[in-house]
Amino acid sequence: MKSFEDRGVGIEMKELKNWLETLHVGEIDMILLENALTHGSYKSIDLKADDYQRLEFLGDAVIDIIVSDKLYGIGKYSEGDLTELRSLMVKEKPLADLFDMMEMESLVRSFNISLTPGIKSDIVEAFFAVLYLEKGIKKCRQIWDLMMEKTGLEEKVIDNYLNKGKEDLDGLSPEEVEQIIDLRDFYDSLDIKTNQNARNVLEQLFNKIYSSPDRLPNFDEFDKKGPDHAPIFTVRLNESITIKGKTFNLRVKGRAGSLKRAQMKAAEKACDILHLSYNKI
Repeated sequence: MKSFEDRGVGIEMKELKNWLETLHVGEIDMILLENALTHGSYKSIDLKADDYQRLEFLGDAVIDIIVSDKLYGIGKYSEGDLTELRSLMVKEKPLADLFDMMEMESLVRSFNISLTPGIKSDIVEAFFAVLYLEKGIKKCRQIWDLMMEKTGLEEKVIDNYLNKGKEDLDGLSPEEVEQIIDLRDFYDSLDIKTNQNARNVLEQLFNKIYSSPDRLPNFDEFDKKGPDHAPIFTVRLNESITIKGKTFNLRVKGRAGSLKRAQMKAAEKACDILHLSYNKI
């Protein structure tokens, strides 16, 4: 198959076959695989081309079961850890990183676009859909393991998760370290999803502690300054929460150019007081 160098990006069949050989894929429906590697923009130069969208839907579920099965087989993680680790492995960024590490960009058919992380992750999912349809789930697991071995991506994600929050314990007394670890174990027992932004994490904690989905931290708009085109908002959080017999006073402020961002800054300060992990945005 020829590539369309002057009009778009196509697939060199020889290059694609060489890439498949590195993964020991074996015989496979090349037309179906070509569809998995085709972005919708390519239809601008080939109206008959099929893209990856339907395959991506199936591949999402295939990768989900591969990762779930592998993490479960390790046998040492709680349900909360399993859920969070799976979420971290199958989200857009790690799959896009896998796309880059496996040098898939030159295999994609597209026209006049840049391949965003979302497109890259979709193509990885579509590729695994083809593997599943052609080879079954066992072969999918083998290819996934080979990719993880080549890239080290799975090990990196797990290590980052297991080591999260440990760096901020340096310099503390043994008693302080014990208290913080005890708090974090308690948060794990509540199944707090700490791979989200600070406000979402804080809201989860309030829901769990007060056993009510309606009990949320209260952010008050404290001040607004500056011209209408460039305002500065100050938000105040004035709450207290008792965890394992200890009351934490969450009297913090957040300041930013939008009300939402100011609330987020206040939530981040509150999470820091509680030693509650979150994804900083």
